[in-house]
Parts: sequence; C-alpha cells; structure tokens
Amino acid sequence: MAAVSNPNSQTQFDNTVLSCDLPHTDGLYLAGAEELSKDSANLVLTRNGVGDWSLNRTAAGAETYNVRVAINELLRKGEVPNFQQFGITPPTQPAKGIKIIDVFAIYDLGVVDATTLTLRCGKTAYADNVALVQTDIVAATAITKVQRAGTYVSTVAIVAGNQAFNQTDFSLLEIELVAVLANTGTIKIRGIGMHCHFNYN
Repeated sequence: MAAVSNPNSQTQFDNTVLSCDLPHTDGLYLAGAEELSKDSANLVLTRNGVGDWSLNRTAAGAETYNVRVAINELLRKGEVPNFQQFGITPPTQPAKGIKIIDVFAIYDLGVVDATTLTLRCGKTAYADNVALVQTDIVAATAITKVQRAGTYVSTVAIVAGNQAFNQTDFSLLEIELVAVLANTGTIKIRGIGMHCHFNYN
C-alpha cells in the first residue's frame, strides 16, 4: 500500500513511494512565553493562572525590550531521491523547507499605551571566517500599541515577493517583537509565531 504524506498533491514514482510535488499550506508555529528569548531581567516568566503563562513587565522605568523566537526546525536542502533503481528518471525536486506567510505576536497591554511596538522577521546566514549576513524577510513593522482590556493578536503579512522557502545553509530564521514602554507601562507577552507553507517530504 502506498504511503500518503501530503493530501494536497503527490506524484507517484513506483507502487510504494509517493513524493509531494506541492507543499503543505496549513503550517502554524507558535512559541509560548517559556520558549522566547529576552534581553531584560524585567520581563519575568509568570503563571497568571491555569494555562496562562506570559513574560510580564511591571512598571520599571522607560525601557526597550527585545523578544525573539528562533525558527530552528528542519530545513531541507533539496535532495533528489534515487529512482534510477526503478528505471525512472528523477524529476526536478520541488522546493523544500519553510516559507513564512505571516508573523504574529500575542500580548496584553496595561492601562498605559506602549510607546512603540514592532514585529519583524529575518534570516541570519553564517559562513566560515566572514561576518554574518542578516536579511529582513519583513522589516520591523509597527503593530497595535493602544492599551485595552483583553489580549491582542497582531499579525504582519509577508509580501508575496518575500515568501520563499529558506534553503540557505547555516542559516537561522527569527521573529522579533520590540516593545518600547513608558515608565508606567506594563505588558504581558504570551507568544510569538508564524503561519507558513512547508515541504519536508
């Protein structure tokens, strides 16, 4: 019986192997508060209640907080399967990896507006004995900063021209939330994530 991997599209190469020729299109990556990196001790991992965790900032003076998640999931480099043993010419391999469609942050603000809130997505590529190369997939973009009762989910779309499978060797994708708060401002950062297309098959 043939193994099915992606219901959207498969190309059959023999009686037992199916290989995707189109990516999955329904990917969600969400990093909770405990998975986020931060650059200030004034953001404290806090259990607010059952199932309610966040990085909390109490009033501590006017400060800037950089919070990020690194997307270090498996990236495929585009190998071509060996179908010669079946007498089949290997097809052109479809793109592999992660294609980010949008990025988002989930957070609460207190009774004072944030000075600024921005969300960005970037790729950092490393190579031996040379400086790292940082490329914005989407540059820092202002998101909702007005306080209110309840939780925000702010999303920034990636323009089509910047949607591409990351196949760069020794590279790291990141999503970064930067919050600038006044001296009486408070925030609870609950998570950062992305919607994506992906093709690992």
